Amino acid sequence: MKSPHQRLVEVLEDPERRPADREAAARELVELCREDAALRERYLLRFVTLLADDHPAVRGWGIVGVVLCDEKLEHLPRVLRLLDDPSPGVRLQAVHALTPLGIDAIRDAFLEKLRDPDRLVRVAAAVALAVAGDAESVPVLLDGLASRRTRFDALIALRDVAGRAPQQREAIEKAVRGIYGGLFTNRFDRLAAAAVLAALGDGEAADYVVARARKGRLDRPIAIEWMGELRIPEGEAVLLAVARDRRDPFRGAALRGLGAYGAREALQLCAEALGDESEDPDVRCDAAEGLLLLGSEAAHEALQSAATKAGEERVRRVVSVCLSLFGKPVEELRTYLPLTGEEIVS
Repeated sequence: MKSPHQRLVEVLEDPERRPADREAAARELVELCREDAALRERYLLRFVTLLADDHPAVRGWGIVGVVLCDEKLEHLPRVLRLLDDPSPGVRLQAVHALTPLGIDAIRDAFLEKLRDPDRLVRVAAAVALAVAGDAESVPVLLDGLASRRTRFDALIALRDVAGRAPQQREAIEKAVRGIYGGLFTNRFDRLAAAAVLAALGDGEAADYVVARARKGRLDRPIAIEWMGELRIPEGEAVLLAVARDRRDPFRGAALRGLGAYGAREALQLCAEALGDESEDPDVRCDAAEGLLLLGSEAAHEALQSAATKAGEERVRRVVSVCLSLFGKPVEELRTYLPLTGEEIVS
């Protein structure tokens, strides 16, 4: 009897199958490899062949598969070549997949993508450069504010890079204030704009972020996390209250936020939640990420303990990834979190 991964490979190798079926098979094979190191080694070259597939969506999942399975990055040049793929969706996927690698060699390739004909690709490359504090990303990010499809991502990136671009601070602040005070700005863009201004030292904007974390609705979990990332002084007590309330649906976001704060209570609260088998698995995963962001030796020990004791498979997988990322700069870690998210292939 054939295994699930063998059946998926058969679909991928059948030229008569619909492109949608082959795309689905590639996606499922990625997920199987994510959970099994032996499969990652076995199917690396299969994903490499998908980089030359006729169908853009399959090439996109090939990129994800290669980056996932190629621990030594031996096939990185093949993925970099797809930054010039005819399909904007494939180019975008290449940027998304390469961003977390944090390799200096990628910087020049991303700088070239700042001139890509597709705005989504340009902004994605600018976002990746902004994570590394590269001020050359700012003009493209400011242009990204003009489109609803790219505005939110551009604002998040500007929050990271604005303080490192003093010569462009006036332009950044003017553009972001226009969004923050805009009559028709949606709640998520307004919150992101407030975060940029708060990062630039605007106390009123910082108060807005705290207010949304207290009583926001759809934007509340984002505000909770961003308070921690921005380390807004008034926000720590808010996060502690949320993290201690097992009835609060955004308790996990608060635990992750406390880790970003480096709060004194973060270690105990995150370690207790992660080690509690009766706790919701999503909260436990958030707690693991909180320990990752906390970054202390004791946090590392708590993750190591959970790696052997956690009974929930998904929790163990997230803990394992947290351990592999431990010690990386917080700015870089943001490109990975949350670890339970999925890649986008367009």
